[in-house]
Amino acid sequence: MSTEDVKPTRMNLLARRAQIKLASDGLGVLRGKREALLKELITRARRLRELQQELHQRGRESAASLAMARAVRGTPEVCSVGLAGQRDLRISVSYEKVWGIQLGAITHDGIVRLIEQRGIGGLDYGAHITYAAEKAEELLQQLFACAPVEGQIQTLGEEIRKVSRRINAIEEHLLPRLRSEIQAITRVLDEREREDRFRLKRVKGKKAKARKKG
Repeated sequence: MSTEDVKPTRMNLLARRAQIKLASDGLGVLRGKREALLKELITRARRLRELQQELHQRGRESAASLAMARAVRGTPEVCSVGLAGQRDLRISVSYEKVWGIQLGAITHDGIVRLIEQRGIGGLDYGAHITYAAEKAEELLQQLFACAPVEGQIQTLGEEIRKVSRRINAIEEHLLPRLRSEIQAITRVLDEREREDRFRLKRVKGKKAKARKKG
C-alpha cells in the first residue's frame, strides 16, 4: 500500500502510531530471541567442537586397532567376529524446547559392551580383535553423541536466520512505510488545519465588517 492510498484522517494517524508501537515492541522481542538463540548456538557449537575432537581421536584409534587386528588375525577372522557380534541398538529420541524450538537428542542403553556380551570369546579370537571391537563401539558411541548436537546447531541456525529476516522486514520495510504514511497524513492534516484557520479568520473578518456597517 502506497502513502497515496492511505486516507488522511486522524483515525488512520492514530492507527499508524499504534502499529509503530506494536512493531517496535515486537522488534525488541525478536532481538531478544535472536540474542538468546545465538548464545545457545555458541554454547552448543563449543560442545560440538569438543565432541568432534574426541570423535577424531576415537576414529584414529579404531582404524589403527582394526588394521592391527587384520594384520595379526587376518581379514576373514575379523569379518567373522563382526558378524557374530551383530545386534540391534535400542535408541530413542527426546526433545527439549528452547524459545519454542524443539531440539532433538538421542539416548541409548549403551554402545560399548563387555567381551562376553559380544558373542565372542577373548581366548578364541585374541586381544587384538577384542580391542578393535571395543574401539569400534567407542567410535559409534561418540558418533551418537555428536549427531544430535550437530542437528541442534542446524535447527538453531535456521531459526536465527528466520528471526533475522523478520527483524530486517520490520526495520527496513514496515517501520519506514508506517513513518512515511504518518508524515503524509500529518502533512495533509496540517494543511487542512491551516486552511480551516484561514477560513475562520475570513469569516471573523466578514462578521467584524458587517458589525461596523450595522
